[in-house]
Amino acid sequence: MAAMHQGPVIADAISSSRTQLHAELLAGPNVRLCLPLAELNAVTELVKQKFASDMSAFSMLDREWQWLTARCGIDGDRLPREHSFCGRVVDTNEAVVVPDTRLDPAYCDHPLVIGAPHVAAYIGVPVIVHGEDGTDILAGSLCAVFYKPRSFSEADIIELGKLAAIAAALVGSRLTAMELANLALEHQNDLHRLGRLHRQLGQAERIAGIGSWRLDLADNHVHWSEQVYAIYDLPVAQTPPLEEAMSFYPDRSRVILADAIALAIEQGRAFDEEADFISATGKLKRVRCMGELELHDGKPVAIIGVFQDITARYEMEQALRRSATTDELTGLTNRAGFNRALSQTIMGARRDAQTFALLLIDLDGFKAVNDRLGHLKGDQVLQTIAMVLKSPYLAGQVCARLGGDEFAIIVQGKDEAAMSSLTETLQQDLRHCVDVADGTWLTVSGTIGVSWFEPLLTGRDMLRRADTALYHGKRKQRGTVTTYCAAIEHGICYEQ
Repeated sequence: MAAMHQGPVIADAISSSRTQLHAELLAGPNVRLCLPLAELNAVTELVKQKFASDMSAFSMLDREWQWLTARCGIDGDRLPREHSFCGRVVDTNEAVVVPDTRLDPAYCDHPLVIGAPHVAAYIGVPVIVHGEDGTDILAGSLCAVFYKPRSFSEADIIELGKLAAIAAALVGSRLTAMELANLALEHQNDLHRLGRLHRQLGQAERIAGIGSWRLDLADNHVHWSEQVYAIYDLPVAQTPPLEEAMSFYPDRSRVILADAIALAIEQGRAFDEEADFISATGKLKRVRCMGELELHDGKPVAIIGVFQDITARYEMEQALRRSATTDELTGLTNRAGFNRALSQTIMGARRDAQTFALLLIDLDGFKAVNDRLGHLKGDQVLQTIAMVLKSPYLAGQVCARLGGDEFAIIVQGKDEAAMSSLTETLQQDLRHCVDVADGTWLTVSGTIGVSWFEPLLTGRDMLRRADTALYHGKRKQRGTVTTYCAAIEHGICYEQ
């Protein structure tokens, strides 16, 4: 056998994680206290009886000491390793037989030979724990000590080896129990860590408004984390079937999400969709749903993903979009929103071969209100005009404040007769009086210029025509409606 190192070592050149664990356990500072001492003491008693020895021991050795872990006929629990007969057993991993120490040059002057307890003969064998993987671990030695010289046969070595095997089995079984205890502790610690991570994940989900989900493709069973239940406004563990879970989405959103799930299953395509959502309590929400295919052995088994309540973010985005295209004072569309709407309306009219009208409105008498009553009163007048432009007969039309006291309306779906009726009503509604508080009144009205769409006109062209008609009307008579025509350039145009 190969030469052995001091202390518990692996006797075989082959190593494994399990064998290494047993070796580490044997090398532990308190391993001797964990071994089955009563059973090992019984083994040493059998050795003493079998060989009629004066002393016997099962020993474990480290660099400094021979620890008499189990013993019979010996006082004390350790010897210096330099005085140890068993050290040679451990170092060579072989049986050591000394029939007469006084005649053996290696032991004749040994302190335990020339002094107490006057060892005269010795036989010792290694105690080897056999691993399940075939790898061996040297655990220590089993020996018998005699006060008188005696001879030893090969049968004696075999018999002591059998008793050493019993000791090894006892040590091995305790090592396995210690390993299982360690594994149980590690498992318990892992469960604690997993529980902590699960709680932290739950906290993170609640803060972010995000939950996780899994759809088993085998049975269409849905698994949700707690935050998904919170978004659905459902009690935890009350998971609805897939079809019912999809019913919380309005029709259009449900179709989009169903198509995304189908493509994920058929083509392995991940998806990320935002959709309207109505919770179990009837609350309208905006949600984001992400998902991807889960494969096992190359086969799709589930779709996994996350589910987020983005209502607050969505409402903020919508508010920002509205503020970017809304006049703050009046709540009407601002110039940027109007320009965008006009371009889109022109494209739609060309595509559908439809027509529409553009109305420009400039207030008459508004400057006098500002000059005499101040800008606060002027702002109130502008807000009053805005309320007129929000009247039911203008519902569905784009009404905008372009700036100052200038307003615009994009009117669709009206022929010339309907337009004439609309502008007549609008003209009357725009006229009102402002009390000066000294018994006098200031009159505010609106002059309107109308431009009808033609296929070759751009938005700039329509604005220029409406503006030309507007100021033509102002020159003629304020508070009137003028529709642009080609003859206006010569001062002749239709006026209401």
